[in-house]
Amino acid sequence: MAVRLILQSDWNTALRHNEGHAWISCKTVSCSGDEETGACPSTQGELISHGISNNGVPYVVGSEGFSIEQITKNSIVISHLDKDITTQFFAPQTIFSDIHSQSIVGLDVSPAGALAVSAGMDGLLRIWETDTGIIRRELSGHLGDVNCCSFFPSGLVVLSGGSDLQLKIWSVEDGSCPVTLRGHTAG
Repeated sequence: MAVRLILQSDWNTALRHNEGHAWISCKTVSCSGDEETGACPSTQGELISHGISNNGVPYVVGSEGFSIEQITKNSIVISHLDKDITTQFFAPQTIFSDIHSQSIVGLDVSPAGALAVSAGMDGLLRIWETDTGIIRRELSGHLGDVNCCSFFPSGLVVLSGGSDLQLKIWSVEDGSCPVTLRGHTAG
């Protein structure tokens, strides 16, 4: 079974404070699920900071079987021994807080890495430059919340899915939506 570690996105900021906390999860991503619930097993834990060294690196310990293998000012290596997985996480170097006014529910980066598409709780779907945060396109057409978004491998097309039961195919170049696939309309 494949497993992955998932770490709180602002871990670097959260752990810079004495007694700072950040959540971590070890999730099984390919399994047949529990017989009763259908859920795949996962382990949730916490990272806790116990002060900062003279060179600015926090002293961090993990709970629930999570172990800190290495930590610097901008990266952390975490393992979970029971699941035989180790992952290195890097702190964000730039934060773009003005792309959406509310939380982001979907995000993908183009294959070349120059563009990102994001869907926010504000109902907006935006294509923006990853190095500057400049919004290139605002894609509108869903009749409610946009739940997910993804680039095609070419990087020229974006897919989006919304609570309106529509899957939309967008052109990155001009923002048009040449195809809308509609979901079920009855039972």
